[in-house]
Amino acid sequence: MSYNLHTTWQFVLLFFGLAIFAFISWKKPVWGGWLIIFCSPLYLLKIGSWPLTVLEALIWVFVFVWLIKKIQLYCHPGLDPGSRLIRAWIPAFAGMTKKGTERIIKSKLFWPILLVLAGVLISTIFSPDLKAGLGILKSWFLAPIIFAAIFNNVLGEKDGVKVFFSALLASGAAVATISAGYFFFSRLTFDGRLSAFYLSPNHLAMFLAPGLLAGVGLWLETKRIYQKAFLFFVSCFLLLVLCFTYSYGAWLGLFAAAAFVLFYFWKYKIINRKHLFLISCFLFLAFAFMLFSQMYGAHSDKLAGLFTSSRSSWQSRLMIWQAAGKILEDSWILGIGPGMFQRYYLEYQKYFSVPYLEWAVPQPQNLFLAWWMQAGLLGLAGFIWLLVIFFRQAFKSLNKIPSWPAIFLAAMMVYVLVHGLADTTFWKNDLALVFWIIVFLCYKAGHRAY
Repeated sequence: MSYNLHTTWQFVLLFFGLAIFAFISWKKPVWGGWLIIFCSPLYLLKIGSWPLTVLEALIWVFVFVWLIKKIQLYCHPGLDPGSRLIRAWIPAFAGMTKKGTERIIKSKLFWPILLVLAGVLISTIFSPDLKAGLGILKSWFLAPIIFAAIFNNVLGEKDGVKVFFSALLASGAAVATISAGYFFFSRLTFDGRLSAFYLSPNHLAMFLAPGLLAGVGLWLETKRIYQKAFLFFVSCFLLLVLCFTYSYGAWLGLFAAAAFVLFYFWKYKIINRKHLFLISCFLFLAFAFMLFSQMYGAHSDKLAGLFTSSRSSWQSRLMIWQAAGKILEDSWILGIGPGMFQRYYLEYQKYFSVPYLEWAVPQPQNLFLAWWMQAGLLGLAGFIWLLVIFFRQAFKSLNKIPSWPAIFLAAMMVYVLVHGLADTTFWKNDLALVFWIIVFLCYKAGHRAY
């Protein structure tokens, strides 16, 4: 689901908005980075007929401003502005690019990311729709990777995590507030689930869940009572809205992330037994509330028939995975190309005697299947390699310098992977942005643990 900006006044507002954002990014790059994360749901706004969303426009403006500022730092300070522009910017850009390239290649993230990009590009070239594949390569890989790298460069590890978490929580709270309006006006899906302005309830849940983890992380870090009270309220509000999505994958992923956090907090004595007990009680009550709402609420049939009904969401996923497996039999090396699953999924119905339970299925409902199908074996290998490096760096940081940033960044990745077993927690603009920021911030945390 997306919305097009097409009227004159919308373009005028967009122009002034981008100009103000460019000024903010020039004066306060941290604020610019914060605003991009906060505005990540604006990927749903497309700019006319251009292959560009509002979120991408913000990212490229931020990148351009950062690049200009970086070049100025390499210029000779004694030159006047005119001479600096003509005589110094070209060699400064060359020097900056050379040093930056050397630093990037030495990074352990370089080769797996290069493998990912190569896999996506090759799969795109051999896909039926080159234009769609290149658009996804630009929106879900190039733009968020470049932004995440710059964001990581602008901020230190701990400051970067605080800015990232606060922006993610604020964005989640804004989305949750709008979603509450949808709920009160009974603007729900046909089966009574909350999706707000997203394509599905799972999409809403996948965006709110990292914001909830960010809120808990900030709550544990802050010392002031009024801040704790505010963060507790906002986190509970996000949890409540997330409950009404009835996304079991999100719930399971959150509990796995919470178990990960509690284990490390207890292991390194960041919390004592009393705090561990209180937090465990809160999680138990949250779980009991969710279970009770499913067993005795309006959606009791959904839980009761999850594994017994022939038309449950579980049975639907099994059918989707079977279709994905059949597609991979014919395209297991190169994949089918980014954004092509819906097309192939419908074409492969002829191989099954039973009609699909769902027909509108843009993704194969599994993170690893999605990577394999849309990025080929190269992209899948790069993704797995990236995860190995991520957790190695995270555990190095946790073992040598145990800190809440590394714990919660790793917990967010645990959520992504656990929920990703039953959904695609990456292949969307906002989720891709969050994913790449987590990867780069955690890499810095692990790198500093040596």
